[in-house]
Amino acid sequence: MNKILLICATMFLLICTTSCKTIDEWGDGLPEMEHVYYIGFYKSNVNTDNLNYEIASSGSARWRINTGTWNNTNEAFISSPIPLQLHSERIRSYDAVTYFWVTNNGTSSLTAGTDYSVLTESGIVIAPDAQGRYSLTWPQTKKGVQNVKIKRLTSKAGELKVNTLPAAANASDISTTVNNHANEYEIRGLSFDYNRVTVLFN
Repeated sequence: MNKILLICATMFLLICTTSCKTIDEWGDGLPEMEHVYYIGFYKSNVNTDNLNYEIASSGSARWRINTGTWNNTNEAFISSPIPLQLHSERIRSYDAVTYFWVTNNGTSSLTAGTDYSVLTESGIVIAPDAQGRYSLTWPQTKKGVQNVKIKRLTSKAGELKVNTLPAAANASDISTTVNNHANEYEIRGLSFDYNRVTVLFN
């Protein structure tokens, strides 16, 4: 009986150590993966979830996951927080910078700075860089979640997508999933998150 318990305990331990890896351990043991991190959206760890936000021309705002129940937002003309998550199991001497993109979907023609602005969780406007990217800084490259919001500025209708990958990203080509490449580190976007965050102005 003791031998059977010992075998079962050993098998359980092996299963846990082989299947419970974090995303930052992909390529564990490879020197080139030591300073590689991942950025995506926090969605209760369900990769296939879609996050949907709506801001009406009257100022009311709401959000939901997939086709679930709508939840109202308390801030007029401002979306609920859109959570971006950095996957990292290290604390570094350097800060990491990640990017995200806010783009029109379909025939939408909303203009950043005119029809909408992007805000930090505390309400500070984030300006895009010359390449149209918005940035977030992660002190000491610590894992965590930072929220951003979209503020509607006009009555113009349209639909936005928020992504951590540029439009040219291709899930089958890992070089196109690089979110940021710096001297000390590399950030990669999660391909399964692409086009899963929608902000509708109706």
